[in-house]
Amino acid sequence: MVMMMTQAAVERLLAVARAEIGYIEKASNSQLDDKTANPGNNNYTKYARDLDALGVYNGKKNGYAWCDMFVDWCCIQAFGLDKGMTVTFQPMGAYGAGCTNSASYYKQRGHFFTSNPLPGDQIFFSENGGKTMCHTGLVEKVAAGRVYTIEGNTSSSPGVVANGGMVRSKSYPINYAKIAGYGRPDYELIGDDDEMDAATFEKYMNEYRQNLRDNDSSAYSEQARQWAVESGLIAGGDALPNGQPNYMWEDLLTREQLVTVLFRFAQLMGKA
Repeated sequence: MVMMMTQAAVERLLAVARAEIGYIEKASNSQLDDKTANPGNNNYTKYARDLDALGVYNGKKNGYAWCDMFVDWCCIQAFGLDKGMTVTFQPMGAYGAGCTNSASYYKQRGHFFTSNPLPGDQIFFSENGGKTMCHTGLVEKVAAGRVYTIEGNTSSSPGVVANGGMVRSKSYPINYAKIAGYGRPDYELIGDDDEMDAATFEKYMNEYRQNLRDNDSSAYSEQARQWAVESGLIAGGDALPNGQPNYMWEDLLTREQLVTVLFRFAQLMGKA
């Protein structure tokens, strides 16, 4: 039973992290909730803003490097403030916004490991053999000799990219020299009373879908998307902050939307 609860807690955390993939840090303290608006390299994020409001660290951190803040934000989103802090052994108002300090909290509790990573571990990277930590993220899975991660403040370039400005999924050989170790949150603290109810699931689902409701899309579909808009099959919703209609290309498709598109297509063909 404990193992099942632990797995459920890990999956809850990873679901929060996955929903953030694609987020880009901002040029200023503006439009922090939009994944791609106001891009820049000044380290402004919604993660730091939210944690600042909660008093998580020893001072305001918006505008600072945020890879470790991303992990803390995901934990608090998944488990609430008290348990989100407790599972990573961090005291409120302390120095957990830094990778080295966060690793030390795990070490003090005997929850820091240099091998055999598990999904849900907090991975730490170092440029000096583990004396100090330069970057961090979450382990999503381990397979075929590689460790797969979700990281804040990185990029899609291979290898460790600290302060890269984006939330990305990445992977490394499990024996990658810059992996200093893994902090293992105490997921057993997330008891069965914390199992996700319908209201919580709806909240997370709405947040997940909100992250999909922008104009992010793949290059391969550009011609098809242009045709769909120009022909009137897709009308778009309320304007995004940049003024463009919101076509929500990545969002889920409801049956209502499906029959509307089919009806418009039938009109184009003279069948309706």
